[in-house]
Amino acid sequence: MNREDLKDNINICIANLLQLAKIYCCNTISPNLFYILSDFNEFEGKNFTEQRMSRNRINNSKTLLTLDSAVEILQKEFNDLYDVTLYIFQANRKETIIEIQYYRKSNFDADYLAVVKDNPPMFHSKVPMPVYAWEGRKFDINWESGGGIDHVWKNFLWRNFLYKRKIKNLKR
Repeated sequence: MNREDLKDNINICIANLLQLAKIYCCNTISPNLFYILSDFNEFEGKNFTEQRMSRNRINNSKTLLTLDSAVEILQKEFNDLYDVTLYIFQANRKETIIEIQYYRKSNFDADYLAVVKDNPPMFHSKVPMPVYAWEGRKFDINWESGGGIDHVWKNFLWRNFLYKRKIKNLKR
């Protein structure tokens, strides 16, 4: 893989991501796409919830990019890219914001860097699922960035169900 293939790989990931969202999410995904770039290490937090809150706060303040400008920035970093993962950060009927999150080879310690320094970057498309998303049930793609009343209600029901199950197991 070389720098010229970067845009093609990202386009494949975008198509895969939109297909995943169509399968798993109940939202209408706009074809009007914008992008934000994120370095994996810019998000802080001791656990998943704190990292998600940090990610939302930081990403909400970022400038939206076109695909060409995002690829141009990534091409400058190409030799240091280890992993590139695409997520839908926010989606509504007017626009869809895709987060291109990357992990740098230079973040590794020297021993592992020597092993992976010549490897091309890996590409992934992911749709994070909330805890209450059972197999076959669709969920709001915006659950990580607030999610609205539907997310709050389903999360409450899931926690209540989990709590009752724990109590029932303790009684046995």
